[in-house]
Amino acid sequence: MRPVSLVEGEAFIDMIEYACPGFKCPSRWWFTKQLEKAYQSTLEDLKKDLQKRSSKISLTTDAWTSIATETYLGVTCHYINDNWEMVSFVLCTKPLEDRHTAENIARWIEEVAEKFDFSLRDDVQAIVHDNAANVVKALRILEEKHGVASLRCAGHTTQLIVNHALKDPRINKALGAARSLVGYFHSSDIASLKLKLKQEQMGTAQHKLTQDVAVRWNSSYYMITRLLEQRWPVTATLSDPEVTKAGKQYLDMKADQWSLLEELQKALEPFEQATVFLSGEAYVTVSVLPPLVKGLQKSTQTAFESAPITTFQRAAAAEIASRWKFETTYDEDGNNVCIFAAALDPRFRKLKFLSTDDILKVKNKLQTLALEARRVQVREEPEDDSPSGQPDHSRQKPKSVLDMLLGTDDDEEELEDENPGQDQREDAVRNELVVYFGEKPIPKDKNPLQWWKENETKFPALAVLAKSYLAAPATSTPSERLFSAAGSIVNKKRVSLTKEHVDMLTFLHSNSEW
Repeated sequence: MRPVSLVEGEAFIDMIEYACPGFKCPSRWWFTKQLEKAYQSTLEDLKKDLQKRSSKISLTTDAWTSIATETYLGVTCHYINDNWEMVSFVLCTKPLEDRHTAENIARWIEEVAEKFDFSLRDDVQAIVHDNAANVVKALRILEEKHGVASLRCAGHTTQLIVNHALKDPRINKALGAARSLVGYFHSSDIASLKLKLKQEQMGTAQHKLTQDVAVRWNSSYYMITRLLEQRWPVTATLSDPEVTKAGKQYLDMKADQWSLLEELQKALEPFEQATVFLSGEAYVTVSVLPPLVKGLQKSTQTAFESAPITTFQRAAAAEIASRWKFETTYDEDGNNVCIFAAALDPRFRKLKFLSTDDILKVKNKLQTLALEARRVQVREEPEDDSPSGQPDHSRQKPKSVLDMLLGTDDDEEELEDENPGQDQREDAVRNELVVYFGEKPIPKDKNPLQWWKENETKFPALAVLAKSYLAAPATSTPSERLFSAAGSIVNKKRVSLTKEHVDMLTFLHSNSEW
């Protein structure tokens, strides 16, 4: 994450000479070549790891514009290994040279799959993305062409839901007053010093006030939370004539605004906790989404005295029902990634968020998917080529015309024995589902991957599905974290980096453990 030109800096050369007299540091071009070699080596290692996996992968994707006004497409990969551990790594920070049309975005994702030697149709379970119209259309193209499931980022969807619900003018007025108040403390050294003194006198935590970003509702939540925590030190500071001149008494908020913010903080808290949990990368998140959405809907029914907060709740409930319809209801023609993941998560296998009819449909579909997965496993097993495996036709007697018309007993036995393992596999899978769904759910604070590790041999067919479905992230946060690293690499001192080297450096930094 440092400029390669650092090695040619005078101070750096002096330091090396002091530490190791007589050593001549290689040039920046030598280090550039080493980075390129490291990139190629790590790329091949990751491709080998991808080939070794025994389950499908999921991808996340997002676009980003650097300080040099160059646009990149970030793609990350996620799967569960044979030890039932979540594995995540960055595939690319792909430079984009063309218009961001849906067709181009679909083609770029196909190019990434080709580069890493995997098939979108056979190897990818789902692609997680934001709600931008061109990206949604691109994923629709890929879904129709390759059958890969499209999964909208739960974090971005929550952002749209809450932003829409916060449009009440009375809420906006209270938030505006809070912003002005926090902004005043940020711009006034005297106010900040006096606030620190009041915090000490009142025994309040010495935290600074947090300024929000208007377009991000969770930053408004953090601003409100901190302001409520510091309410009395803030009020006491504003009452000091050294801090607030006579003409600026309006800075302190009215009692009804404080009350409104207090209720708003409680109404927003479930959404904030849901967003933080779903943004995790080291644990299973996609299976939690359906029951969590039901929990958010229930939270909007909490009674509040303030009319604006009631309006917020009604608007949020309507948006949840609209925007998360496909994640919480079974669609026979849809991809149902979240529903199947919840069914394969031993914490939520009772599927209490679905109707009885839909639960039955989900179980039937899972049985079909498990049978197909088992057939694939059987096809991949080595065949028995021994002579004993072949039927002996040498001693069969000639068939009469009547035998040819009615069929012989031997013919019927051959039909029965044509695929003797098929019925056994179907019975085994059917029994797996009956036993699995008949067991009690495990506690919600337990790790479902650890449970599957311990029960894989008991439910072998369902375990194959669980590895594929539970690996999908609920949000595209991994791609956003990738751009945080890329932003540190492409800084003001490195705007002349080629796009290819931006991709290599971001790839190496993000996949350093490889």
